[in-house]
Amino acid sequence: MGISNLFDVANSALTAQRLAIEVAGENIANVNTEGYSRQQVVMANKPVTTSNGFPLGSGVQIQAIQRSYDGMLQQQLINGNATYQQNLTKQTALDQIEPSFNELATDGLGASLDSFFGSFQDLSTNPQGAAERQAVLTKSQDLIDTFHQMNQSLSNVVSTSNNNLVGITADVSSLAKNLADLNGQIVSTGAVAGNANELLDQRDLLIRKLSEKVGITSTIQSDGTASIAVPGGQQLVSGTKYASLYTKASGTPSSNSILISALGNPPYQVAASDTNVTGSIGGINNALGQIGGTLQVRDTIVPGYINKLDELAGQLVSSVNTQHAAGYGIDGPPATTGHNFFSATGTTAATIGLDSTLTASTIAAGFPTATDPAPTSAGNNQNALKLANLQKANYSFSTGQATMAGFYNTLVSTVGLDTQSATSSTTQGAAFLKQLTTLRESNSGVSLDEELVNLTKYQQSFQGAAKALNTATEMLDTVLGLIR
Repeated sequence: MGISNLFDVANSALTAQRLAIEVAGENIANVNTEGYSRQQVVMANKPVTTSNGFPLGSGVQIQAIQRSYDGMLQQQLINGNATYQQNLTKQTALDQIEPSFNELATDGLGASLDSFFGSFQDLSTNPQGAAERQAVLTKSQDLIDTFHQMNQSLSNVVSTSNNNLVGITADVSSLAKNLADLNGQIVSTGAVAGNANELLDQRDLLIRKLSEKVGITSTIQSDGTASIAVPGGQQLVSGTKYASLYTKASGTPSSNSILISALGNPPYQVAASDTNVTGSIGGINNALGQIGGTLQVRDTIVPGYINKLDELAGQLVSSVNTQHAAGYGIDGPPATTGHNFFSATGTTAATIGLDSTLTASTIAAGFPTATDPAPTSAGNNQNALKLANLQKANYSFSTGQATMAGFYNTLVSTVGLDTQSATSSTTQGAAFLKQLTTLRESNSGVSLDEELVNLTKYQQSFQGAAKALNTATEMLDTVLGLIR
């Protein structure tokens, strides 16, 4: 090996070790940077040369600066984020709903039902008593108010869900724009420098953040750019173009639908022609991320509870009105039958109310088949007893035969089990995500101890290369001195 070759070898070593020191420094600098992946220099021998018939190395070369990346782990994080956020969103909503069904409280619907039927039992002991009749009206209004409050509480959850969707879809569109812009940077940086590791880290982080918002399918292209599709196959990001995800508050399509625009940069929202993806991103198998969880709450869980409350209210109105209309009040003479107790048009939890003609005196405590005492006499309590006994009767509900209290208790149990299930799923999801995050830190995170060891190793190698270069310089000076 000639002196010139020694210069080349020493220079290659200096260059390689200097770059390795820079990479170690970059790792140390980004130890707390979210989404950063540890980088390492991959070195290799330069091609072998022959000197005086002997094969000799010609130094070291940098093959690549690799980032520690696990594509399978990235996909697990995407899936884990989407499922966790879906369950967390459901749990948050159910935690708001469950107190309305708290039957340990004295003012719950179950207690109001008991008090309502109990007031007819009390009326049967004194059918003409003004206080007892007024108590029936008071307990009836309490029951109606409880129905209204529970319906309003559930309706508020729907309204909150709609408001949340506005913000979440805006976040998705913003993240999509950032990813499309980053795709452009990845292509240009890769073409010039051949290395876009930091940009690839940002790409992966943006994809994970997107997965928290909505279920996605991500595809990494050969040039390092990411393409993103939402459930149903609509493209959210492709190259440097992205779509806008947004909610439509009213008009066509139906109110509070979620639409996705065509790709563009920027994209344009045209509600009349944009694709309605509400069903696909909120479907049974695709309801992932915050949007999926919110749609499940808004379109499935809460409507299911409201339907059950409406069913109970409808059965209550129908059975009480039928029995009440068969009896007499004390509003005679002549006393008449056929009076409704509840409004015939208010058969839901939101609309239930007392009949506009009902007064304390028209409450039908007496029954016309009674002959002694007379239907309107002070002792006639037959219809009051029949109304009180409606509490014990079985009715045909969507869940099967049950008393009104039994049907409602089943609903209370359903809400409790749904809340418990969502809480359990959220807890398990959080633990799983923690494991994945720990695994990513182990595989891709920066270890300060390891980097400091590497830094020392590269520094010593750099010093050795510098000494070799200095030796080559001295050798050259010696040769030149001989010539002079």
